[in-house]
This record gives sequence, C-alpha cells and structure tokens, in this order.
Amino acid sequence: MRVARLITAFMLLTTGVQPAHTGLAEADKAFESGMYTNAYREYRSLAESGNADAQYRLGEMYNSGKGLPENHKKATSWYREAALQGHPAAQNKLGVAYRDGRGIAANSSEAFLWLQKAADNGDVDGQTNLAMLYDHGEGTQQDLDKAADLYKLAAANGSATAQFGLGSAYLYGKGLQQNPEMGMIWLTRAANQGNLASMKLIASIYDSGNIISQDYNKALSWYSKAATEGDAFAENRVGEMYRDGLGTRTDYKTSMVYFRKSATQGNTDAQLSIGLMYFSGLGVKQNDREAISWIRRAANQDNPRAQYALGLAYAGGIGTHYDYNRADHLLREAEKNGISGASEQRSLLAEERDAREARRKQILQSQPQQ
Repeated sequence: MRVARLITAFMLLTTGVQPAHTGLAEADKAFESGMYTNAYREYRSLAESGNADAQYRLGEMYNSGKGLPENHKKATSWYREAALQGHPAAQNKLGVAYRDGRGIAANSSEAFLWLQKAADNGDVDGQTNLAMLYDHGEGTQQDLDKAADLYKLAAANGSATAQFGLGSAYLYGKGLQQNPEMGMIWLTRAANQGNLASMKLIASIYDSGNIISQDYNKALSWYSKAATEGDAFAENRVGEMYRDGLGTRTDYKTSMVYFRKSATQGNTDAQLSIGLMYFSGLGVKQNDREAISWIRRAANQDNPRAQYALGLAYAGGIGTHYDYNRADHLLREAEKNGISGASEQRSLLAEERDAREARRKQILQSQPQQ
C-alpha cells in the first residue's frame, strides 16, 4: 500500500499535479497572446471546478468585454464566486460593483462590507476604494481619520488614486494636519503616474495662488499635461492662457487650436471663446456669422455668458438679424444665471424698442394727407 501511494504521488508530480495552476498559467498565456477563445475555455473549466483565480479572470473578461461580449451581470456573478473564497481582488471588484450598481443593484452597505474584506486581505485597490467610502461617508459613517490612514497605506504601495486622496487630505487638512507642501508631493507622485485628477488639481493650485504662490508657468505646464490626456477643461484653460499670455507669450493661433479641441468635446466656455475670437478676428479671419454660430452652440447649452453675448447680438443685429424678443429672453436667462449687466442691458433694449416704435409712428405720420 505504501509503495502504491509513492507511485501515485510520483505519477502526479510527473504528469502535472496542481493541474489548476498549470491550466491557469496556460490560460493566462493564451489570453496574453490574444487567443481569447482558448483562454475562456480553460478559465471556464477551472472556474467551474472552483478555482478562484480562474473565476476572477472570467469576471475580468466579462467586465472588460475583452474576448467576450461585455456583460456586467455575469462579471459580477463570477467575482462573487471568487470573493466568497477569499480572493482579495475579486472582493474589491464585487464591492465596486455594489458601489456603482454595475451588474447588480447598488447597495452601499454591501459595497462597504466587501471592500472592507478586500482591504483587510491586503488588496491595494480595496484599501483605496474603502478609503473613499470613509472619505465621503458612503455605506458607513464619514471618518476622515480612517480615510487618511487607508490612503496612506495604499499610497505607500503605489496606488495613484490613493496618492491623490492623500495629497488632497494634506492639502485641505482632511483627517490630517494641513500641510500643503506634503500635499503637493503626493499629488505630484500621483500625477507622474498619469493620474488626471492630480494633474488638474496641481494646475489649478498654481493657477489660483490660493494655497501656494501663484505660478502661471507651472499652471500651464500641468494643464498642458492634462490636455494631452484629452481633458476638455484643461484644453480650454490652456487656450485661455495662450490667448491671455499667462505663463507664455500671447499666441492666438495656438489658443484657437486648444479651444477647438475642447469645444469638440462640448465645452461651452471654449465654444464661446471661439465665437468671440471670430468676432474680433484674433487667430482667425474675422467672421460675424461664424462667431454667432459658435456662441449659439454654447447658449443653447445654457452657458450664461453665451446667453448674454447672443442676447446682445440679437439686440444690435450683429452677425444676425435684430430680434427684440429673442434678445430679451436671452438676457433674462443670463440675468437669472447671475450675469451682471444683463438687467441693465434689458432696460436699454426696452428703451431702444420704444424708441424704434416711436420713430415708426413718426414715419407713418409723415405721410402726405389725402
């Protein structure tokens, strides 16, 4: 009997005992090579046999739509199978699914439960996501001290999102003693990993000068990095800085390039700026009709300054026909949205209308008497 057991053990070793591990490695290799059908077949077989890593990977395939039709419900189902076996990354993904209501009904309490498990099991993303729940008071009572501790833990392990959270905590004194210098250090680490939120926050801090000394050169540099990532807000601000000569020499053509990038993504401030540049002929050939076209786009999306500008255009018949009713409506909307001067312009518009009517009557009265 002992000899038989030894022979069996030897055979298992030589023929690939730990078939789950061997199969998983082969499936991973197939997936990385783009052989998704083979990878799916192997993952599925292992997952149905109870392999938590394979269950998690199946969830990832369904979640990303890579190699399979995207299906968040199936993704969450497989995440749950792995999470119930204590798989930290799956516990994090299941918690995120509950938080976002993706593939399952949103449930902040369940999100907190699973993210806590993931964090306790050392998952860095789980620690980061749990920190955000404490930070915002979602699924649990807000606790900025616990949030900061978790951000520290995950940030030290390289999470850019956690580094952003930790930098913000130091910057504004949330759960930590306020320390802008330390905040900027962590934000910069996150930004250097490509964290867009950090790039934009650093840029805005240098831009405003409210927390540290104002530096338009550094602001422009960080906005430009965020713009390279395709962020519409950053693209618009870079356009404004080139137009106004902030942190760089005035360059209307470059300004227009960035405004167009931002406007294409629906940024109404950029659309308005393009319109105003067409009005003035800065960086482009002067064209009132093109100007009105861009300003109207922004106004139709309830941009208050665009409503004001378009109202004035209708009031003066500039780039479009004179239209008292449209002018008054747009100026009224701008006034409601807090644009100073809109009320005064409405009064002037009404006076002009009355003057026009008076002149009209005078013309009619000047006709020869029969």
